[in-house]
Amino acid sequence: MFIVALAAIAQQKADIEVSYTAHHPNLRNGKDDVTNQYILLAGSDDSKFFSPRTEYIDSLNSTPNGQAKYQEITRTAYLGGKMNDIPRADGSFYVLKSGQRNALTYYDKAGTEKYYYEEEIPKIEWKVGDSTKTILGYECFDATTDFHGRKWTVWFTPEIPIAAGPWKLSGVPGLILEATAEGGQYSFVADGIQLTDKLITPVYLANEYEKTDRNKFLEAQRSFIDNPIGLINAQFAGRGISIGRVKNENGEDVSDRLFVSRETVDFIETDY
Repeated sequence: MFIVALAAIAQQKADIEVSYTAHHPNLRNGKDDVTNQYILLAGSDDSKFFSPRTEYIDSLNSTPNGQAKYQEITRTAYLGGKMNDIPRADGSFYVLKSGQRNALTYYDKAGTEKYYYEEEIPKIEWKVGDSTKTILGYECFDATTDFHGRKWTVWFTPEIPIAAGPWKLSGVPGLILEATAEGGQYSFVADGIQLTDKLITPVYLANEYEKTDRNKFLEAQRSFIDNPIGLINAQFAGRGISIGRVKNENGEDVSDRLFVSRETVDFIETDY
């Protein structure tokens, strides 16, 4: 009971919930704009940025009863010909920040492997401008910075005095409601805000993520993008599972060209 009480105390309540549409390029062709829906739960010290659809699936898979429910939902949708009713993950990453520990914990996948790393909350150097615009009824000011290889422009509102924002972005005097990387390939746009008292909970299935650091994680992602078939076969070696080479309509082997090169489109962070 004492341990349970400590866990409840450790989980901070959020003050605000913000929904964002995240935009990123399709790494298969480097052209199409792909969107995911994320939520930011933020309080005075802690925050959590995550995909609610992905968290729902992870929550189901975290217990035997949940797994059975997920399988039944999938089976019913498949047999009924309603494939869109099958729960599918949306965005892949989680970003948790703890102000008391000055720690940012990032969870994500590189191919079929799950990784997490922890680092200090970045001290981003912002240059606040004098332009303004209204987002969701709030007066916002612009600010720019260079962060992990990209130049970002954000719009924040001092009317909501919580120094938080989407993904890893934070540190301006107010809530960030819009953020765009130079070139427009990556962006986060708020489309809803509400007060809340939801708990900022840990990540489901966190024990399935292997600890690493930021650079090694990005290098692992790049290795998968550059040679997905080879890495998948290596990961499943010894289990009797093997994926054959992929050929196009002309019979050409395109296994090493399932994704575009780094020179065409890179990740949201490029300094690896």
